[in-house]
Amino acid sequence: MEEEKKLYPLVLIPVEDPPGEIWHLADMGYPDSMIRDGYLSTDILSEVMDVYMDRIVGEKAFASFGRQFPVMLKTLKNKQGTPLLVHPDDETAFQRFDFLGKAKLWYVLSAPEGACLYLGFKADTAASDFYNACKDGSVRNLLKEVPVRPGDCFKINPGTVHAAPQGVEILEIAESSPLDFRIFNWGKQEGEMDPFDEELTLEAAFDFINYSESKVVKASEDYSAEGVRSLCDGPEFKAGEISLSSPLKIDASQSGSFSAYYCLSGEAAVQVAAPGAQEELFAFAAGTAVIVPAEVEQFVLIPRQENTTLVELSI
Repeated sequence: MEEEKKLYPLVLIPVEDPPGEIWHLADMGYPDSMIRDGYLSTDILSEVMDVYMDRIVGEKAFASFGRQFPVMLKTLKNKQGTPLLVHPDDETAFQRFDFLGKAKLWYVLSAPEGACLYLGFKADTAASDFYNACKDGSVRNLLKEVPVRPGDCFKINPGTVHAAPQGVEILEIAESSPLDFRIFNWGKQEGEMDPFDEELTLEAAFDFINYSESKVVKASEDYSAEGVRSLCDGPEFKAGEISLSSPLKIDASQSGSFSAYYCLSGEAAVQVAAPGAQEELFAFAAGTAVIVPAEVEQFVLIPRQENTTLVELSI
């Protein structure tokens, strides 16, 4: 009988599609992340999930999400600004579209001085007023403008309309779902809208939009003694930011979950014990993500450059 191969940290190859959207971790069918190294090199994440299932994500995540990797990471370069977006909760998404909802974080990577995000409404708004404002182009007058700077991170609850203006670069951390409804595109022609989302319109989203005054949910800026700050601790996923100045030992044996890391700056490596008590290093530089499978229960995060900062994801 053939011996079962041991899984290892999966460094992913970023893919840009469409221009301006860089997918760092994706199991979306299209796009889909490709493994960079090892015996799984050039395999795509959905294929790996089909074979290794709970060995990748852990029993808890597999019971909840099945064979789809439960979270995604992408960068919105945003030279033109995003459309006005909204997404449903898990219950609505499942009942209507047979997809996950889209619990979402927006982490501001860069922003010009005086930049803002649009996050919900600045006052309680009648649905009819919002609809008419989308049709006549005056919707900006209804939206809450939230000043931002690099490092700010916001949880965007289901039903919250949101957009990033031109020049604000975003790291999006979200459930693996395609359900971003493009409800207003700032005067661009319909042909300039994402062709994969032709059905995700204002009319389809109208009844699950939250028309109340927005309560902005901003992540704490405080770091622990270990250099970690919490970005989100929700039922869909957990996210944190790590300022990695020295090797950090991780014991995930009790979590029952994968760990995923995205390098915001610098360069890091995941160190694991290999057969024969040797150590293997899996390096990933800024702009690259790595998945540490659930069955790799103990490992070390090692900074390979000064000022190395990571985003950490788990379930």
